[in-house]
Amino acid sequence: MLQKLAPYLLFYNISLKYRLLLYFLFLVILPTSIISVTIYNESNRTIKENITTTLQKNLATAEMILLKRIEEMEAIANSIYLNPDMIELLSADRPLDQVGIVNELANLNKIMGSYDLPTDLTRQFTPRLYMLDRPEYVQYNFSRYVSTIGDIEREAWYFDLPPKERYSIIALDRGTTEGDGDYMLMLAKRLFGLRNAAIPYVGLLTVESDIHEFTNILTQMKPSVNSTIVILDKQANVIVSTDKPALNAAGFDAEPYVSLLSSRRLGLAGSEETTLQGEAALMTYRSIDSLGWTVLSVSPLNDLNGKLVSLRKVMYLVLAVCMALAFLIALLLSGNITNPIRKFIKMMSYAKSGNFDIQIQYKRKDEFTYLFSQYNSMLQKIKELIDELYVSEVRKKVAELKALQAQINPHFLYNTLDSINWIALRHKVPEISHMVTSLSDFFRYSLSKGRDIIPIEDELRQVESYLSIQQIRFKERLTYSIEVEPEIYGHYAVKLTLQPLVENSLVHGIEKKRGVGVIAVKARVVNDWIHIEIIDNGPGANADELNAMLQSDGGHSFGLNNVNQRIRQVFGEGSGLQFRSNEGEGIAVIVKFPCRTTLEGLDQHA
Repeated sequence: MLQKLAPYLLFYNISLKYRLLLYFLFLVILPTSIISVTIYNESNRTIKENITTTLQKNLATAEMILLKRIEEMEAIANSIYLNPDMIELLSADRPLDQVGIVNELANLNKIMGSYDLPTDLTRQFTPRLYMLDRPEYVQYNFSRYVSTIGDIEREAWYFDLPPKERYSIIALDRGTTEGDGDYMLMLAKRLFGLRNAAIPYVGLLTVESDIHEFTNILTQMKPSVNSTIVILDKQANVIVSTDKPALNAAGFDAEPYVSLLSSRRLGLAGSEETTLQGEAALMTYRSIDSLGWTVLSVSPLNDLNGKLVSLRKVMYLVLAVCMALAFLIALLLSGNITNPIRKFIKMMSYAKSGNFDIQIQYKRKDEFTYLFSQYNSMLQKIKELIDELYVSEVRKKVAELKALQAQINPHFLYNTLDSINWIALRHKVPEISHMVTSLSDFFRYSLSKGRDIIPIEDELRQVESYLSIQQIRFKERLTYSIEVEPEIYGHYAVKLTLQPLVENSLVHGIEKKRGVGVIAVKARVVNDWIHIEIIDNGPGANADELNAMLQSDGGHSFGLNNVNQRIRQVFGEGSGLQFRSNEGEGIAVIVKFPCRTTLEGLDQHA
């Protein structure tokens, strides 16, 4: 579950500036991308529809031109067949002598030659007549239009002629008959003796047409340079191709076009994308029902999509520019929003460290102006409240201390203790004398004439008096030592800071320990700082928890926090208490404050 939520958690963990940047980019790029993709797809569809429509129109035009050519060829064939002289000759009996054969050949040649119009460049049709049972024509072959049926009866196309159709359209290479290598269209029509029922089949009439003109027309219809338009017959033979006019020439491969049509043809006319020789292409086809032929156009998509490619490049360029501008604008807007927030956070860090005198300067007139003005007012109010509270607390402590001191008459106390001391000496009780003397010294250092900042040696003597009294109480269960470096003397310390710590070691350490308890007080100077360690060999405690309690200014040990706060109040940051665990047993507390030999600049009401 956490792994699935990790991307979302990562997003919400980034800074507000970059989150706003991503939001702005998303809001700009998403609609732009959707609009661009929609326009591109719609343009792609429209362009393809237009290309398909244009190709279908071209194929329809090619079909119309081809059918018109065939109609003209059929008209010539019908005109020849229905010529009265031709009907008479075809219906007559076969001549029996050579003169009759020659006359028949001459008359037929004259009729056929009248329909050959070589000067009409737009109608290059050549009629030919192949007579049945006229082997003599071979001997008297002076005609270019008339010959015997034996010249073609072995051709494959002759065997494939349907017996009952009006005519048949054949596409073949003229090189198979005359050797000139030109490809042509040929209309073949069986002839019968219309006036002589005894002669059912007389010969075969053909009308030939050069294919070059039609090929040139198809070439002009190509939608692109690399496009190909082919016409296939019923047997899937390529009749016309814009690639090579001579389709039977070596190297021309018609198989891909034949396979393409036979595997993909879906109806009389259509268009679809396919692959030809490993290249994406658009195939458009149209069937010529009257002939059983098919006009097929194959165009590489790279050629047809030229405008689409240009549109795609422009779209990519526009998207790149929009993204760059969106990034710059989003960066500017996110910075415009987050810069005041970062400035606000920086000012709050100053306030957190205790500096309430820095005000936020903001020149713009927007919602942040009101926020910062209210924050400045709040800081000023907090500063005033802190000052009032500080003064109130100081006055309260001074009043409490003075009230305590007022309750104790030093002279009365000292005289009473002195009397007890003399009585103890008179009755030879040195323990009472020692305890009373130590107690007298303890009170003398505690009062210190009402001062809060005292010489460090007085503070150490008070600790020594306190330990001396406690040793009488604990007897052999307590031993103590006080080690003081000479450099310590002459400096000032906060009154009543060491005795509470020693008392804490006694209560929580020595009293809970079996056997002899040891308290060691060590005072030394480290880099212009006073370090006083109070070490005990009691059961110990968790030093980290004690230090955390001091940092949080809370916890159950009000005395320790009070000592720590009073030291920090007088000597500032870096001073105070710090606990650490001993290597063996027990715990140590370190009192740390800077070396000060004068009272100048110190708060003497701690």
